[in-house]
Formats: sequence, C-alpha cells, structure tokens
Amino acid sequence: MKTNTKCIECIENAARRTLSLLHIQDKEQLRVMVKVEEYLSGVNRNLTPMEISFGINEIMREETGIYDPFKAIKEESNNNAMKLMSRAKKILEESEEPLFDAIRIAIAGNIIDYGMKSDYNLSETLEGVMEKKPFINDYLLLKEKLSKAKNITFLADNAGEIILDKLLIEQINQMFKIDKINLIVKKYPFMNDVTLEDLEELGFEEITNVKIVALENLTSNNYSKLIEPYIEQADMVITKGQGNFELLYDKQLRLFFLFIVKCEVVKDILISEEEDVIIAYH
Repeated sequence: MKTNTKCIECIENAARRTLSLLHIQDKEQLRVMVKVEEYLSGVNRNLTPMEISFGINEIMREETGIYDPFKAIKEESNNNAMKLMSRAKKILEESEEPLFDAIRIAIAGNIIDYGMKSDYNLSETLEGVMEKKPFINDYLLLKEKLSKAKNITFLADNAGEIILDKLLIEQINQMFKIDKINLIVKKYPFMNDVTLEDLEELGFEEITNVKIVALENLTSNNYSKLIEPYIEQADMVITKGQGNFELLYDKQLRLFFLFIVKCEVVKDILISEEEDVIIAYH
C-alpha cells in the first residue's frame, strides 16, 4: 500500500508518542522531531507506512542513543496478555469450533498497537471480538488450506499479541499435521512489534515445528522482498496485524490477513468500519 497524507500524519503522531516515552527534555524532543519532519518531507511515498516508519526508528536511535524505547511497554503487554490466558483457554475448551475461536482470540490481541494509539483494554476487546461477526470471514478457506498444508509461514506483529498468537499456533498443531512453521519477527526494535529478543522465555522453543526467523527491518533493505522467499516456500501464509496488511495486501500473494481495522485509510480500502474484525484471503 502506498503511503498517503493521512498515513504521514499518523506516522508523525506515532513519532511524537514514541519521543514522549524517552524521558528526554522538551528541547531535545523538538530537535529530534525536526529531523523526523525533514525525513518525512522528502520520503518516497511509494513505500508502505511500515517501511517509512523504519526510517523514523533509525533516526530516533541515532539521535537519542536509545535502542528500544518500547522495551518496558512490550514486557507489560506480554504480562497483560498472559493474565487472559486462563480465560482464553477456557473459551477453547468449551468451543464447538476451537480453531475459529483461537483465530478470533489472536485477532483480539491485535488491539495492542502503539503505532496507532497508546491506550487499549485487551479484556474488553477480547469480549467484543468474540461477540461480533468478522466483517470479512474467509475462515472456512483458511481451515481447508490448513488441512492440506505442511509448511506454514506466520508473520507476527506486536508484543502481547504474540502470546495469543502462540495459543493459535498450538491449536493449529493440535488439529493438523504441520511439519514446519516459520515464525517471522523483526530483528531490530520497531515500535511495540515483537523481536527475537522479546520471544525469550515465552515458550516458543517448546513448539518443535516452529522456526523463528528474524528479518532486518531497515530502510536500506526492501523488507517485503526479505519476506517473499518465506511466502514462496510455504503452503500457506498467515499474517497478523494491520501493518502487515498495508505492507503486503496489494502484492496479490494469496495470504491470510488477520487483524482489527484501526484507521480510516484501511477502512476505506476494505469499505468497512474501524474496529471491524478481518479474516481475509487476498
């Protein structure tokens, strides 16, 4: 998805929220924002919002010396999601369609997105997602393809959300014979997106068919091109989050997108409403 003016405004707001977390003086925040605005004024808008935001992350690291501004928030997000695990597992135990409910639980985790906003209520979102029908619902096709798949690529999104993604992966393994799942995460800190370091002590090493792949999320690399080999070698691909939708949906790669609509631009693309639940094959 190409970046438009509304996307630039959203990216700039996310940069301001990030700077507010760094506990640096107002004068220093202003200095860094000037650098960010200079970058945005000349950026190639053929890039996706995610790829443009990589550049802002690099500016902030270089200008402030702070490697991971969201480290504490990501840990808190994981802890918040862990608190819901007993409730989520009970939903699956009582479910007549546990795969569908595991997908919806994982989608509820997508509300944890500091690129869009800093406040969320995961418990309320879980309740809301479980009560509403997906606006786009390609679940039956997803289930059919899982029944034939041996090699899956799973593009992760945010910390916290990854806890509920793990529950989905475990449900998939319980129902289907999958030889390999490539779990794609980012190599370097980027907003509250999950990185290899963030996965430590979450138990993914106990899932024997999961291979974690950390890809370099830098403006000097074409991030979507780095993902494509893992898409091409997979029997099916599941991508989490609106950012991955923006990155890949117009490439016609036949992927499953699982996310909550969180912005006007994506809402207009899908002719949906904000907060709609999406299980889409495209």
